[in-house]
Amino acid sequence: MKGKRKFTRIEAEQIRSLIREKNKATPSQQKGIRNKIREKGFYYSDFCSSKEGYTTNDFDALIQFGQIEIIDENIQGEVRLKSQEFNGHREKPKTSSFRNHDFSVTLAAFQSNRFDPQFDSEMKIPGQPGNYIVCLRDGSVLPSIEITPKMRKFAGLCVVYTGIASKNLRTRDFRQHFTGNNAGRSTLRKSIGSLMGLKKIPRDKDLTTGKTKFEESDERKLTQWMLSNLVLFFHTNNNFKIIEEELIQYFNPPLNLQGNKNSINSDFRNLLSKLRSMNT
Repeated sequence: MKGKRKFTRIEAEQIRSLIREKNKATPSQQKGIRNKIREKGFYYSDFCSSKEGYTTNDFDALIQFGQIEIIDENIQGEVRLKSQEFNGHREKPKTSSFRNHDFSVTLAAFQSNRFDPQFDSEMKIPGQPGNYIVCLRDGSVLPSIEITPKMRKFAGLCVVYTGIASKNLRTRDFRQHFTGNNAGRSTLRKSIGSLMGLKKIPRDKDLTTGKTKFEESDERKLTQWMLSNLVLFFHTNNNFKIIEEELIQYFNPPLNLQGNKNSINSDFRNLLSKLRSMNT
């Protein structure tokens, strides 16, 4: 992380003013204004991988959802987004589900529970229900296809997927996703393997089900890629369905196909859906 996450109220107002000034300036003037923003400690790239710019709405969204903290007073209740801009697209925020709990507290719970499949024991993940966020390691990228998705960041890492475990996070997160040998039982594995161009074979003896997985050697290749390129954050809770909706709404993970209506990355999701349905 290049910048900082904590700002005073005065610093936040100064950053908003500079962002507005930047967005009205000519391209030749914007570089100098961006440097002034960075001198205040705010680097938008710490939170989002987009190269298409940002607005004050994006800055306020980071405050509202706990990515940025105002340290001299709690202004969470004062931030009300009339609209949310993400990567140059304007959308109306869906705020109804956030009324049930403090989403910033939820994000903090995830951040304190990081699991690295290369180094951590699976026992670090509790055998309880909850939610998880899957991120690319620093420097890692998704297997490339014709369209490159735009990604937001959590804890400085690009978010690619979020999911729920209705019974057991350890079984769902680690055993089915990271060490499972059957992509037909893991949406995450199926999507990444499809991006890698792995050949699909029937999952079941009953071919009429239409379910597919990958060859055993390809499943091993997929497992190695995931162990090398992904980390996850988890949060045990029984409110996992609502939290999943909030996470999809806020992060717009490119590998979340179901329940993701965000216009941003829609072309990528459509292409991924086609790749998942192809048999070769």
